[in-house]
Amino acid sequence: METVNSTKGFTNIKNRQQLEPIYRQILSTPTSNQISTISSDTSLIQINKDFGDGFGISLIGEMSQDGALSIEYYFPYVKSNRINEDQNIYVEKFSDKSSYAGVSSDFSLGMTLIFFITNVADYVKSLWTNKPNKYFSKAYFSGLSTNGTIILDINKEFEQRNSFNNGKRNRLIEAAKKGDPDAIESLTLEDMDTYNLIGKRTRQEDVLTIVESSFMPVGIETDHYAVIGNITACNEKINSYTGESVYLLDIECNDLAFTVAINKNHLLGEPSPGRRFKGDIWLQGNIITG
Repeated sequence: METVNSTKGFTNIKNRQQLEPIYRQILSTPTSNQISTISSDTSLIQINKDFGDGFGISLIGEMSQDGALSIEYYFPYVKSNRINEDQNIYVEKFSDKSSYAGVSSDFSLGMTLIFFITNVADYVKSLWTNKPNKYFSKAYFSGLSTNGTIILDINKEFEQRNSFNNGKRNRLIEAAKKGDPDAIESLTLEDMDTYNLIGKRTRQEDVLTIVESSFMPVGIETDHYAVIGNITACNEKINSYTGESVYLLDIECNDLAFTVAINKNHLLGEPSPGRRFKGDIWLQGNIITG
């Protein structure tokens, strides 16, 4: 509920009863819907309704053979055109409902990346077209944020040098995964040098002038992250239901590209390309199943 309220311009929606008119509008005037078979007599249905240019709410439920509809859950979504390629994205089902998480360890983040899958019906359909347990290679990433701050960019010379070093480090990581002892040694020495350098700089500088970008898990939810990333594009959109303003920010962080939606009232500072976004996000992904 809090994610819907704060992120998507539904600030005055405080309980499920207040959501009922929104449910009815989604069901009566959906932007899109998709039905996928899950058994011989039951289908999964996903109903999407855009409440602005690039964001909306999705209902997930089941439909019986006689047309009876039962809504299981809902979630807010953000559309993104920031595609990321990875050859090893696999999917795990949540135990409590018909929702799914994408999992990848190939992105250059130094950790396993977990995200909430938004195109549920597409994935379920892929299971019924003889594509179970398949690895996916592409996904559009987005994030929902309930609090954020705009901070200035760091020195461009350092940024360009850091970008070059990231490419070199990624190649070393790939080699280390294959058991290359020289790559493992180089990564170990590099981490030690980085630790010592940061230790010296933090005595005289603010940490945000040292760290260009950051992507770290936060809280107990596996798909929530604290991020610091560079803004490459910024658009202000209006929620058609409430009239509230929502920022859509294109972010690049540690070679990962995604779009973040945040209520204008919950963002401190004025966003613009070249500045950085700092905040917590719920990471979503639209996987390419075809």
